[in-house]
Amino acid sequence: MIRVAANLAWLRPGSVGGSEEYTVRLLESVLDAAPPDIDLAVLGSPALFATHPGLQRASTIPLPGPLDVRAWRVAVESTALYRATRDADVVHHFGGRVPLRHHGGANVVTIHDLQPLERPENFSLAKRRYLGRALPRTARTARLVTTPSNWAASTIVDRLGADPDSVVAVSSTWDADERVDSSLADSLTGSVVLYPAISHPHKRHVLLLDAVDRVAAAGREVTVVLTGGAGRAEAAVAAAVARSAATVLRPGRVTPAVLRGLYRRADVLAFPSAYEGFGLPVLEAMRDGLPVVAARSTALPEVVGDTGLLIEGDDPEAWADAIDTVLAGGPAVEERAGRARARAQRWSPANAAGRLVDAWRSVA
Repeated sequence: MIRVAANLAWLRPGSVGGSEEYTVRLLESVLDAAPPDIDLAVLGSPALFATHPGLQRASTIPLPGPLDVRAWRVAVESTALYRATRDADVVHHFGGRVPLRHHGGANVVTIHDLQPLERPENFSLAKRRYLGRALPRTARTARLVTTPSNWAASTIVDRLGADPDSVVAVSSTWDADERVDSSLADSLTGSVVLYPAISHPHKRHVLLLDAVDRVAAAGREVTVVLTGGAGRAEAAVAAAVARSAATVLRPGRVTPAVLRGLYRRADVLAFPSAYEGFGLPVLEAMRDGLPVVAARSTALPEVVGDTGLLIEGDDPEAWADAIDTVLAGGPAVEERAGRARARAQRWSPANAAGRLVDAWRSVA
């Protein structure tokens, strides 16, 4: 039996974006698969286990105090977490770094991407300096680094000088919960363009709204649905919404069931993000056969392949043409959607669980 401890001390529900879905869905996929040689324990805040009760199928170890305060979290990782993981065969730190105090060579760490190093303008000076030290140390310290895509793995090898044999892609998966809430989707009219993303600068919401304005100006009735919370570019996004010629709906962060309803109602997923370690909403759209228009950048081509339209650069006219092509429909759009459903299966929960468990076994 391999005793695995998953360190989720960093995971503050609702505050860490796509890395929360990535981590929770991977662990829940392992619990669904129930490999007989894995004994999984999850360490995190009481709020984590209340928000994600599916994790309670593992052994749960609540960690004390305000873990959202970095100094406190570092102290807890060096004390309570260190003690609780003493007998583990593998300790998997999903938060991007190995704590300074850790148990020898049994460490696996997930580095989601290197955006703090490659797009530093999106982060505070303190965070840039901290991660500028912590990420290279982590890449040297961990027995194995997991990351969501082959593209992200290559950047970790190239930028941090990690051993290529010690970095593996353990990709994300979709939510195995099949429930659908269509209450919001059923209220929408016209052609629906969906973009689930926090309003951070690299997500390029303004580019999408400029493109959709061109589609609407050509006479098409368009509703844009922007789900997700407020990020660092919120003021610019709000201003673009206010001047948009299209109908723009911003319901904020929605439940997985509501988002599933939107995937099934929408006519296109537009995903202009300039930096993604994977791009989970793209995979979810592909699984449901929703046509995708995405940026040809970072990990997105790896996920989309030839099943969607990939757009270079930030020309709103090019984005408008691609979105309008999809909204016009036709055999080519339907054929790509069918191929997207088939391609999405390579990232099924069972396949994702298998990749993660294989990583743990290689370390144990």
